[in-house]
Amino acid sequence: MRVLMVAANQEQTPDPVVPLGCLLVAEAARRAGHAVSLYDACFDGEQFPARLAAAITQHNPEVIGLSLRNVDDVAWPTAHSYLDHYRRCVEVIRATAPTARLVLGGSAFNLFPEQFLATLGADHGIHGAGEHAFPALLSALAAGETVPRLMRTSEIMPDVLMPPAWDLIDVQTYLRLGGSINLQTKRGCSLACTYCTYPSLEGRQVLARPSAVAVDQIEHAWRTWGADHVFIVDNVFNRPAATALEFCHTLAARRLPVRWSAYVNPGGLTQELVEAMAASGCSGVDLGVDAAHPTTLRALRKGFTVENLRFAANAFRAAQVKVAASLILGGPAETWETLHATVAEIEALEPNAVFALMGVRLYPGTPLVQQLAAEGAVDPASIGLTPVFYVAEAVRDGLVEWAQKQIQRKRSWFFPGLRDPRLEVVRAWARAGGTRGPLWELSPPEAKRPRARSGVASQEKT
Repeated sequence: MRVLMVAANQEQTPDPVVPLGCLLVAEAARRAGHAVSLYDACFDGEQFPARLAAAITQHNPEVIGLSLRNVDDVAWPTAHSYLDHYRRCVEVIRATAPTARLVLGGSAFNLFPEQFLATLGADHGIHGAGEHAFPALLSALAAGETVPRLMRTSEIMPDVLMPPAWDLIDVQTYLRLGGSINLQTKRGCSLACTYCTYPSLEGRQVLARPSAVAVDQIEHAWRTWGADHVFIVDNVFNRPAATALEFCHTLAARRLPVRWSAYVNPGGLTQELVEAMAASGCSGVDLGVDAAHPTTLRALRKGFTVENLRFAANAFRAAQVKVAASLILGGPAETWETLHATVAEIEALEPNAVFALMGVRLYPGTPLVQQLAAEGAVDPASIGLTPVFYVAEAVRDGLVEWAQKQIQRKRSWFFPGLRDPRLEVVRAWARAGGTRGPLWELSPPEAKRPRARSGVASQEKT
């Protein structure tokens, strides 16, 4: 069948992200014998309706797969929803290809499959990994068989050897504007954070690609496009530790001139793994901290201690690997006392950057929502495509004002829920100069910054 995949995401903050899931599904469909093309809306801005229509006209697809990456930006208090953008995509598709079957998929769709189907009026939707289910749907349609409107699959990673269909996107533009190529080495998450959707999206069983296969893809990206920085998008790189260690040893043995970054959980981290990561070219890690007080760590079920966090930050810094910390302020059990303690702890660790979300975006089926429902604090039926956030009552009043003051005081702290012109200015300047990798790696630790002397204006002030 003639198939057009549509990667709908246009968000580029902090950087544009390669549509890996869409590329994997496209490759799976292509290997199943279908004629597959792809339209990527990421860099088309307000021109995307016309360019999407042109792509549909050019390829004349019988089936269109619309990949929905995010429901919203999970950034309280502004919380920008992408639903109107998805509606516009569907309007263009229906107007340009009225007889084509429209199939929805992607991580956003998997969180709210019934609601997206009803709201967007698609013909079909795939709940679960699409690499197996989408080719099966195409085969059924080609054979004239009846296909359920919502197909569910328990598959996590049907083919661990299959690479993404890199030839279907403009890789050089992602390198130029995003600074890296993305790689997924494993799916699944065995952790139990109260708010997180990864276990439902990817399953609790971790399934990894063979290290040699993952490193082959890194080497291919370097030799083909000169990609000298890779961002590993695994939800937690260092779990399981043995798998992460094997990847590091395999990559180090290749001696490629490639740096890489990843998300890391402070729990269960060993000195051996830290040193192996550094030796294999790891230049930066984003620690999924969320909180740094025992009370809030327990409430979020983070599975690590403040001592674990201190070890992780200090070990990476000693190995000359830069560190960012991701926080969720105002989560369960948060008070001003726990919040200030978290801030003080993070400051003492001297990270290169801190990204602090305020409040927790609620998703159905998560332990946090189950707890709040049992307490009568939230109606699960009210949680849907319109963002609903939990912000601890003790800090709700005054949290935004406090965060706005931190932006003025701390140049390496960023609050995605607040408008911060620094992000776009830095990104435009750095990418124009050819900088690769996460931009936060450019930032020196806050404690290392020059301080203004009394009576002398500081160049750090804006």
